[in-house]
Amino acid sequence: MSKISTFSRALCLASFAAYGPVVAMAVLPATPVIAAQTALESAIALHDAGRAGDKAATEQAVEAFLDLMKAEPGNAMAVAYLGSSYAITARDSRSVTDKVRFTNRGLRFLDQAVNMAPDDFTVRLIRASVAGNLPAMFGRSETAIEDGLALDKIFSAAQAPSMASHMVGIYDMLADQAADQGDWVGKAAAARKLAGS
Repeated sequence: MSKISTFSRALCLASFAAYGPVVAMAVLPATPVIAAQTALESAIALHDAGRAGDKAATEQAVEAFLDLMKAEPGNAMAVAYLGSSYAITARDSRSVTDKVRFTNRGLRFLDQAVNMAPDDFTVRLIRASVAGNLPAMFGRSETAIEDGLALDKIFSAAQAPSMASHMVGIYDMLADQAADQGDWVGKAAAARKLAGS
């Protein structure tokens, strides 16, 4: 397998399905908070469609998250999803130059989101998912481990079933990349049990 196809294959994994489905909101009177939440949910739905292979939805997601960032500069979730959307754009790009350019752009937004909200479970999960699946040339394995350890800390404090299924994959990654830093196999089993799987 050529270096380019190995690179392309690795980038295809860059944004795996680590986030839960978007739940539609009931129709409520429009307020700025509800409108912003609805816009975020719509953008996330586009992101998820892009992750599933809809390139047009990925382009729309990028535009939607850019608009959200302009309207709400402090919205770390929008910034994180924008970073992931660029990683998906990289995955789907044909040229190696575009793959590198969009991956680097996505990583900048992901780092910005984590700096804005270092204790936010979803923000860390998004960056861990992207960083953990990038080719080694991007040098992000330490970022994935850092995020995995932060997610373990957040999850251990909350023990929320809604987080548990996501943590199974994180613990598997930690068992593979940071085996000496914890009992990740045991924690993965406990997370599976809490998630009911």
